[in-house]
Amino acid sequence: MKKLLRSFRARACLCLFLGSASLSPHASRAVTLTVGVSDMGPLLSAAPNGQPAGVLGNILTEIARQEKWTLKTELCEWRDCMRKLRDGDIDLLPATSLTPDRTTFLDYHQTPALQTWTQVYVRPGEHVRTIEDLDGKRLVTLAGSIEDSYLETLLPGLGMRTRLIPADTLVQGFQQVQAGQADAVAADFFFGNITAPQYGLTGTPVIFLPSGLYYATPKGRNAAVLRAIDRHLGAWKADPDSVYYRILTRWDNPRMRPADPARTREYGPAALAAAILATLIALACAGYARLQARRLRTVEHRLTTVLDHVDDLICIEDDDGRRRYANRPFRELFDPPASVSSGAPDQGTDRAHDHGIAAAGLPAPKRGECIMTQEQRPSPRTGRVHTFQSLKLPLREPDGATGMFCTILTDITARVQAEEQARHNAFHDPLTGLPNRILLLDRLEQTLPGGRLEAGCAAVLILDLDDFKKLNDSRSHAIGDQVLREVARRLREHTLDRDMVSRVSGDEFMVLLTQLGTDPQTGAQRALKIAERLRLVLASTPLEPGEQACVFTASIGLTLLHADGTTASDAIREADLAMQRAKRLGGNRTVVYDHTLQTEFEQRLWMEKDLTLALNTGQLAMHIQPQYARDGRITGAELLARWTHPDQGPVSPALFVPLAEETSLINHLTYWSLGVACQALLDLQGLDETYPVSVNISPKVLMDPGFGEAVRGLLKRSGAPGNRLIFEITEGVWIQDVEATARRMRELNRLGIRFSIDDFGTGYSNLSSLMRLPIFELKIDQSLIRNLPDDPDSIAIARLILAMAGQLDFWVVAEGVEDEPQADFLARHGCDAMQGYLFARPMPINDWLSSVRQRRGSSSR
Repeated sequence: MKKLLRSFRARACLCLFLGSASLSPHASRAVTLTVGVSDMGPLLSAAPNGQPAGVLGNILTEIARQEKWTLKTELCEWRDCMRKLRDGDIDLLPATSLTPDRTTFLDYHQTPALQTWTQVYVRPGEHVRTIEDLDGKRLVTLAGSIEDSYLETLLPGLGMRTRLIPADTLVQGFQQVQAGQADAVAADFFFGNITAPQYGLTGTPVIFLPSGLYYATPKGRNAAVLRAIDRHLGAWKADPDSVYYRILTRWDNPRMRPADPARTREYGPAALAAAILATLIALACAGYARLQARRLRTVEHRLTTVLDHVDDLICIEDDDGRRRYANRPFRELFDPPASVSSGAPDQGTDRAHDHGIAAAGLPAPKRGECIMTQEQRPSPRTGRVHTFQSLKLPLREPDGATGMFCTILTDITARVQAEEQARHNAFHDPLTGLPNRILLLDRLEQTLPGGRLEAGCAAVLILDLDDFKKLNDSRSHAIGDQVLREVARRLREHTLDRDMVSRVSGDEFMVLLTQLGTDPQTGAQRALKIAERLRLVLASTPLEPGEQACVFTASIGLTLLHADGTTASDAIREADLAMQRAKRLGGNRTVVYDHTLQTEFEQRLWMEKDLTLALNTGQLAMHIQPQYARDGRITGAELLARWTHPDQGPVSPALFVPLAEETSLINHLTYWSLGVACQALLDLQGLDETYPVSVNISPKVLMDPGFGEAVRGLLKRSGAPGNRLIFEITEGVWIQDVEATARRMRELNRLGIRFSIDDFGTGYSNLSSLMRLPIFELKIDQSLIRNLPDDPDSIAIARLILAMAGQLDFWVVAEGVEDEPQADFLARHGCDAMQGYLFARPMPINDWLSSVRQRRGSSSR
């Protein structure tokens, strides 16, 4: 009897279906449609007879049967199917998602054929619970699908390094994960749940991109076909007994397949058969209704579960703006805690626009259009403002009316904050928080649009901390960082908000001063006043990094900007030249740019280049100037470098020696001088001249770790007597570390070399330092000799130096002696030797040697 009932139930439903189909009032003229079919499992495939199969294939086949269409199947991979559809090679493509980009070249019907979503599948044991777990993994997507483009945008925005692997078919994707060539595959829910067990894979809680599936046609073609599809889908979806729901039921379980109705035997009279048939029809319809209700509840529960676990916030509202549905992420962000804990709020009264997300009142969704925007909304639960990528779209009724509106919010707050932080870091110094050079240049160029100032005069200051490197080397870079932050704080505190303070590199800061007035002279005075105030702010109050306070000074270069075509690069170059001049003058001062600085800079450029060439040519020569005792005897001689440029003529040592000091050229110049000195000693020794020769030695070269060994090797190779070699050093050489200087001098003393303090009386010497150093000679600076014997101050200083030297047993040489009164004064007060134009001018060494030979020849006769 049960078998009979099942047979009659199947027959009854089939009869009802066929009867309703035959009564359909809509019939289209016969058309032939080429349908693109890509293997998508239960969603879409090709039957053995070549007709479209799967859920969407069966729906299309049933519509075609009723409309009397002829379907021709074109098998292709999804990406190729999409290309052929766009090119017009096929007429219809099922399972197409609607996106704004695709609507530019495709047409869609209004009612979606199916609602689906995307799920991620992995091998058992693979830990993937949230989308963040995909970071660093290999994820397969269907090439050309909306999942592919969606993840390409989403994952980098979340800062994830997931590698996307496009596949021609989803079957290939499942095979790659099974073989370990990929870690996960993203697939349509219907296809994935059927296919995953076949390859030993399992679904994860990572579900995203809920979307509708449509039948799409090339733009401007087959409008009647789309209207017919809408007509059938609208009618079927409104009828729970329609063929649409039977097809969904058929494909809900892969083991369920339509069966041919079994043959039944004739039973009893016609009246009895009719009664039994009516009874069975009633039972079948009641049972089918209950089954459909259970299925709808199951589907609703599943869909709610899925939507509650997606990352996006989803809200559905009616035409009056009342919320009809909100998934859990939405409620957790926008509803009070009590509402979230107890489930969804009263959806009949809650108004979506209370949270600022209403779509029902917007014109575009009212017209049936989608809106995608970026918006910021406050959350009453977190108390913070969140940034969302917002999609607002209408939900159509079966008759085509728009009665509901859906808002989908993707929280991109973290991505936006990361982008803003990246933009901030690109234009600000991470240590001090000040604008960097790029931002200052941009501001400077805005201040000088087209070379014309917008608000009168402006100025650029460049500040460079004096001797900052010593702090980093002696204490630590952490202490140095504290100093830089404190300097930045003081500069900001003592400038106006309209000005800009920037850290451009290392210990170099730049300040842009604006609105200094329209008069250039007044503007310059104001800028100089501000620069001096900043210099004093740094120098007057000690900085206290760590436990030890330190005082810092700054060298400041200033240039004034006029409305005369000044460019940003010109302004910075001029300020930098002025700052370099301040450095050369000893630091802790402000220098205002003038055109002579440019000339000086250009002069330094050609001198630096040409001095390198001069070291290897005859342009650079060593001259000698003898020193005479009170009785007229020659007691020594000093070697002095002279440079004769082929184009510029003689170049003063006061220009090229400091330049060499600032560059590595001083090493070459010093070793060249020592080589000449050794040869001069040998030449003089050959003429029985045994007085010492003095050579100027740079403090930088003296304290070089390899200098002592280099001098030892030079003396050994040349055979020159080290005990007749005197190194002249300046007083500042021991200021930093007296003990280290003393050790280096004693090392050279063991080679016979003696030391002379050059320019004595003008530097930093004190008796304590002199007593700790192995000094042989003091050379009184010519600036103290120039005013003898008439100036009382010069007399007092000279007498004091000579008296002190006598007590300490130092040999004393006075340089720059030019007349007899000076020589008489020095001789009366015990000066050991004198050097200057009164006795002999510096001359080439060969000329001096010739004069020695001539003198000795005359004396022998």
